[in-house]
Amino acid sequence: MKKILYILFCLLPVLNGNAQTLYKNQVRIEKESITRSDDNRLTINLDIVLQTNLKIASNNVATLTPFLEADGQTKALPSIIVYGRKRNIVNQRNHKNFENTYTVIRRKQTEEQKISYLIQIPFEAWMRTANMKLNIDICGCCDILEENSGELITRLNISPLKLQPSIAYITPQAEGVKHRAVEGSAYLDFPVNKYIIYPEYRRNTIELAKIRATIDTVRNDKNTTLTSIKIHGYASPEGGYANNTRLAEERTKALVDYVSSYYNFDKKLITSESTPEDWAGFRKFVATSSLDKKDEILRLMNDESLDIDKKEHAIAKLAGPQGYQYILDTCYPALRHSDYTVNYTVRGFNLEESKEIINKRPQLLSLQEIYLVAQSYEPGSEEFNHSFLVAATMFPDDPIANLNAGAMEIQKSGDMAVAKKHLAKADPKAAETLNNLGVIAMLEGDLETAEIYFKAAKEAGLHAQADANLKELKKKQNYPTK
Repeated sequence: MKKILYILFCLLPVLNGNAQTLYKNQVRIEKESITRSDDNRLTINLDIVLQTNLKIASNNVATLTPFLEADGQTKALPSIIVYGRKRNIVNQRNHKNFENTYTVIRRKQTEEQKISYLIQIPFEAWMRTANMKLNIDICGCCDILEENSGELITRLNISPLKLQPSIAYITPQAEGVKHRAVEGSAYLDFPVNKYIIYPEYRRNTIELAKIRATIDTVRNDKNTTLTSIKIHGYASPEGGYANNTRLAEERTKALVDYVSSYYNFDKKLITSESTPEDWAGFRKFVATSSLDKKDEILRLMNDESLDIDKKEHAIAKLAGPQGYQYILDTCYPALRHSDYTVNYTVRGFNLEESKEIINKRPQLLSLQEIYLVAQSYEPGSEEFNHSFLVAATMFPDDPIANLNAGAMEIQKSGDMAVAKKHLAKADPKAAETLNNLGVIAMLEGDLETAEIYFKAAKEAGLHAQADANLKELKKKQNYPTK
């Protein structure tokens, strides 16, 4: 007869040490541990214990063969040969050898015998969900198989390859002086051809309050120092260019006088300039409008050979009475505006102050101060990620802010498209940029491109991270896919 015993183990990095008793409580499995190494070797380590109640007749031999099985594929492992007393003597006389044998022992009846089974085999992808079984064949003196039975214990579950890329950040340099600016636009109303500001006239109460609120925000903050104010006044193309030049200059000067007198500022604190007619704003309005002849109007605007007053009259004629009235009512009022910039400096903050300010007025922080806030938190934490997003928001065009924001997006395993957008604004020649682009390529499976990036990053001076990533890349390249 033939006896077959099936023993199955879960392929995990470390398995628990609880003993499993099998085959009618005659065989015990202990200390099983099955791991996959970085170079894709599968290490199987377990104790197979033949208990005292396991009987093998003196003329019999038992062959214990572990094997892996899944999806129609089978991998036999080295066998354990267990002889009865007389069979062992015959084997020694005949000098019989067995292929693919782990060890040969003689069964000692009524004694517990332990076989420490330790082997390594190349890992293959199908083994991830394989069953590991132990087949026991018992033969008599004429090698006739006697009896068969089996037990299924569990199913294997090897975790997929998990890469641990080394992501590079850059520590920003400290700002010598933190210069900041707040910008805005005011749309003041003046009586026709007048340039005196009447604070209560039409929308002026609201528009003047906007300017004062911006200035007050800086003046009333103990952390900031007002350094200068710039005012740039514009008139619309309506009317003669010479008259619009005068109106733009005088209305700008009137606003400078208003601000100076309201705060009792030294006039040297405020600089000003004026633009007679805001044709740039006019072009934007027409380009996004639904005017019937906007393409022809735009061509007229771009005709540098025309006198500017004649150009405005030609546009009015081309637009027609209804179209020009729409321009007068909707566009020109928006072109009569005063843009203002309030410049100031900010004192430096320590870490605790920075952690409080980042959620209230992050514009006061330097890029380095925000970075130090991020570094004070656990990498990958909500606060860590938030800090780098704030940096990219406050410094949207800064290469280092975008490099670090891209690194953060990679680290949190977020949307690689977002990480790529940030890295597109980073210094393309920086070693950190090259390294992080390589990490993205590796995670996306483009291993050839990843290797190019990592080697370039190493040549650019980023040795530690690049070397670590080349090792991770090697793991990925060696990991079987079939």
